[in-house]
Amino acid sequence: MKKHAMNLSRRNFLGLGVVSVAAAAGAGLAGCAPQESQATADAKSGGKTYTWEEDPEAIESIDGTETADVVVVGAGMAGLSAACSAAEKGAKVLVLEKTGIANFRGIDYGAIGGALQKEAGIDLTARREDVLQEVLRWGGHRGDYRVVKAWVDHSAEALDWAAGMLSDHGIAIAPMPEEMQVIPDAWYEHFATDAFQIVPTDELIAEGSEAGYEPPFAIGWAKAFTAYADELGVEIRFNVEAERLVREDGGPVTGVIYKDGSKHIQIDAKSVVLAAGGYGADSEMMDAFIPNHEEDIYNITTPAHNTGDGIRMGAWVGASIDPAPHCPMYFDEGVEGLEHMPSIPLTRQPWLYLNDFGERFCNEDMPYAYVCRAHNAQPRHMKWVIWDAKWEVDGPAMGMVVCKDFRSPLHNPEEIRQFIEEGQILSADTIDELLAKMGGIDRETAKATIEHYNELCAAGVDTDFGKRAQCLSSITEPPFYAVHSGTTLLITLGGLEINEEQQVLDGEKEPIEGLWAAGNCSGSFFFDDYPITISGVSHGRACTGGRRAGQFAAERAVGA
Repeated sequence: MKKHAMNLSRRNFLGLGVVSVAAAAGAGLAGCAPQESQATADAKSGGKTYTWEEDPEAIESIDGTETADVVVVGAGMAGLSAACSAAEKGAKVLVLEKTGIANFRGIDYGAIGGALQKEAGIDLTARREDVLQEVLRWGGHRGDYRVVKAWVDHSAEALDWAAGMLSDHGIAIAPMPEEMQVIPDAWYEHFATDAFQIVPTDELIAEGSEAGYEPPFAIGWAKAFTAYADELGVEIRFNVEAERLVREDGGPVTGVIYKDGSKHIQIDAKSVVLAAGGYGADSEMMDAFIPNHEEDIYNITTPAHNTGDGIRMGAWVGASIDPAPHCPMYFDEGVEGLEHMPSIPLTRQPWLYLNDFGERFCNEDMPYAYVCRAHNAQPRHMKWVIWDAKWEVDGPAMGMVVCKDFRSPLHNPEEIRQFIEEGQILSADTIDELLAKMGGIDRETAKATIEHYNELCAAGVDTDFGKRAQCLSSITEPPFYAVHSGTTLLITLGGLEINEEQQVLDGEKEPIEGLWAAGNCSGSFFFDDYPITISGVSHGRACTGGRRAGQFAAERAVGA
């Protein structure tokens, strides 16, 4: 398996803050003592013990102390939503970020209701319960109904808040019309929850590429959020690493200890929000929470800094973690030979899929999470995707299985042609020549399968797997194309258990006073598979949950 991470460039954002440093060697170390969880108890009785279930390595001394009303760990969508909303309520907020930039990857935003959806003519008011149940269904009803409902009930106000902030800071956004989200005549229902996307201007793309954002115009989120945080007096400290929470004898969390170079600094605070992202770059957590990842995932594109820090910190003070297996966000576009996750939506169209035996193995017109499950059951845990010269016409007619139009800003026909020219997409003028380039496939069976598939396309009915007629694109016009592709892991979506107010829960499902979590280090929401029929929900959850966590944290800290 190959693991890849986006490159991060250092960027220095200066904020306002209060630093009251006093030498206090050893101060607060007693507060780092972890509370024993049920998982730890189970481990002691014979099971494997993980690092988050053990006493952490002792911090020898504290080199200084500071105070803040609210400390937020992580400067991404959830963290900066929390920081800004807490500051809006008058709290003195400090954000700790271990990289050199504010970290954003998503570009769209899922919500139920809100001004932008109304502008696009979308009204999900009568379908709120349906959307809620769809999230729970994708997770096998392992998610917490109350936690999911909190997103359903509050995502509209968070959407309007975030959209207004982007616009106020010069970032253009565009409502997502329903026809860009809902696949006509699909056998599975889509909900038009994707409210908007950032407009990918040339300027944003250039700046984002230089800074290491993926996709590049995701930098629009970072620019708007950091500017707004600065206006509110939020201090963001980059290149510092939060290591421990301070909690004594089962009492409230009262601060954070972070490392700045060789120094350890303790921040005493009334409220702490953990928003440090997932753990896709941490092999131990991947082993524990996403079984079979070594076999099933071709490449991992989660950033290298996503190592589960917030989850460990929470567990060390007694927080409960979602039981395995956790929910990964899978994309079926891990193209063999490419050292990154390419933006090749073409490969995710429902063309013809073959395994190494040369046989079809699924209805290619499934949501991509299902496609990943299907090809992971095949030899090498991958699939061959085959199409022909009609791709520029037939692709848009199909509608993408990611709920977006083929002409999405993420799709660039010139980029596709470049991949073809460079050989990452195999091409040939005859089927025999194409099959000869497809290493590991049974050529005779594959050729027979293609001939039979063309017969189904001519008849307009897929009697083998039931694919929609509009997706029956024949393999008849040269040149012919193929890629060998597997599963890409974008992010992990399991973490610390929370309640509907984003409070972190202990092993008895009781809130830990003074501690909240949001974004991908929080749990209780997604399980099993990411619900792609509700597009944008991951980003929408991060913003909604982060905003609410910040509001509750500020209320405790300053009584606002």
